[in-house]
Amino acid sequence: MDEMKKHNGGRRLSGLGRRDLMKIGVGAGVAMAGMLAAPASWAQQGQAALPPPSGPLGQVNHERLQHWPDIRESQEVVASVGPGYITSTGPGWVNNSGRASGNGPMDECSRRIVEFVSSYSESNLTDSLLETIGYLMADTLGALYGGFESEPARIGARLAETMPGPCTVLGYGIKTTYEMAAFCNGLMIRHTDFNCVPHNNEMFGGILAVGEALHSTGPQVMAAMVIAYEVVTAIGNTGQGNYDPGGWDSPYHSVGAAMGAGKLMGLNQDQLANALALALVPHMPMYVCHIGTQSMWKGTHSSEQVRNGVWGAMLARAGMTGPCMPFEARDGLIAHIGPFTRDLKLPTSPDGRVALETIHGKGGGYKKFASEGNTQTFWEWIAKPLHEWTKPDEVASIDVECSYFAWQEISDPPKWDPRNRETADHSMPYNVARGIIDGEVYLDSFTREKYMDPVARDLMNKTTIHANVSPEFPGTTITVRKKSGQERVFKAQPATLMSHEDLIQKYNRLAGFMQVEKGQRDRALQQWMNLRSCKDIADVMQTIAKFGRPRPLSDMSPARIS
Repeated sequence: MDEMKKHNGGRRLSGLGRRDLMKIGVGAGVAMAGMLAAPASWAQQGQAALPPPSGPLGQVNHERLQHWPDIRESQEVVASVGPGYITSTGPGWVNNSGRASGNGPMDECSRRIVEFVSSYSESNLTDSLLETIGYLMADTLGALYGGFESEPARIGARLAETMPGPCTVLGYGIKTTYEMAAFCNGLMIRHTDFNCVPHNNEMFGGILAVGEALHSTGPQVMAAMVIAYEVVTAIGNTGQGNYDPGGWDSPYHSVGAAMGAGKLMGLNQDQLANALALALVPHMPMYVCHIGTQSMWKGTHSSEQVRNGVWGAMLARAGMTGPCMPFEARDGLIAHIGPFTRDLKLPTSPDGRVALETIHGKGGGYKKFASEGNTQTFWEWIAKPLHEWTKPDEVASIDVECSYFAWQEISDPPKWDPRNRETADHSMPYNVARGIIDGEVYLDSFTREKYMDPVARDLMNKTTIHANVSPEFPGTTITVRKKSGQERVFKAQPATLMSHEDLIQKYNRLAGFMQVEKGQRDRALQQWMNLRSCKDIADVMQTIAKFGRPRPLSDMSPARIS
């Protein structure tokens, strides 16, 4: 992931803008995105009309280059520019796609996705997969409890009250539209960053909203969840994942949610392709929301993509068409981030299992600690022994070595002065300080009282952090020197996996912390872990339509956990 960012970081700029191309006779109608994105070395190789491949910088994999057959290319010299392509067009192209409203043919990526979505159903759910979904639902529901009554959740709920509809904002019992329920429930799942990595279960906010409105069965909803995971993982397996090298942030949750929602809506392949395009093309979010000082949008951005996916499916169901080739056409996604068609494979696993089954333990999984993903090994291996070895007033200096990805996300300069929950939980210096002070972390570790604590601030001011870009770097290493001259090095080990018992304990603790009544807690867990027997998902949603002790939404004072 880090190497992809390094290799592609400067690719999106070039010396020629669209107006410059128009001046040299290449009209806006045929100006190609690859000419805007390609570095000069590509033009010299006669490839200016094509985006770079996603291999190492400077290595051209000609087998993976993608051509647009509707444009005739000729290598000629434009005197005022140098080597490159000029283009010409003429009659002969025929639209024989047969798609609704005269839309054009699907590109290969869209075709593979919609064919998989159409073919998958609840009959594909194995006993092993059903068990995996059950424990994932326990973790998802616990994470949703944790995000309840956060200020973003309350903002969403207040807006949802103004938009009546058939779907429930969980906890508040508000009935609202498909897309607002998708947004509100998805953001509660993500807000505390305590849901599983890589955060794909936020898409369940949208799938549950649609399932509730359509009175889908539990197995139908579970199949839609599998579809969403498969689609997002398939795109991620190409190297263009949720944090892709173009600087986008979880852009494909919109596609996964659109396909899961579209399946529940009974969309045909033509409509699914439109839903995909309507989710993807207008909604490519920037990774900047994870950089520097964090805002509420850090924990909300993915639920917005889920909302966009549901909206795309709704539009497609109503008859709206979208760009026919969102991936492979000129100025489509591939023109911006590089070719990957040959790498897009569904299903994602050759052994018959699906992404939802296999994700745990492969660079992701359930979170043991209520903190950002890059800090998980710190809390598992370092925090407690560090807390036992030293007291805050004994510390002279703290030096942290971490991966480049962790450094750029949770160790840039604004992380030394967190002024809100979002920045604090994404601050490595704050997490280290909290570890020395408390030895443990939970949802209430990120209150204003704690991140403004002078003791924590003093420890943060003694902390320096640097990145290790070596692929062999084993993980976070922290060197602490005491004022007495004593020094100790603490090294994190790989994270260990949570057992099923751990997941249930995590769920119960979250429910208790958020004041969910015990009987309701147990009843909800039993239902959500056994969706195979659910005849109407709306019934299960009503079990947790209201829970905890929410303040009146008219109360605009900060939430208890801010």
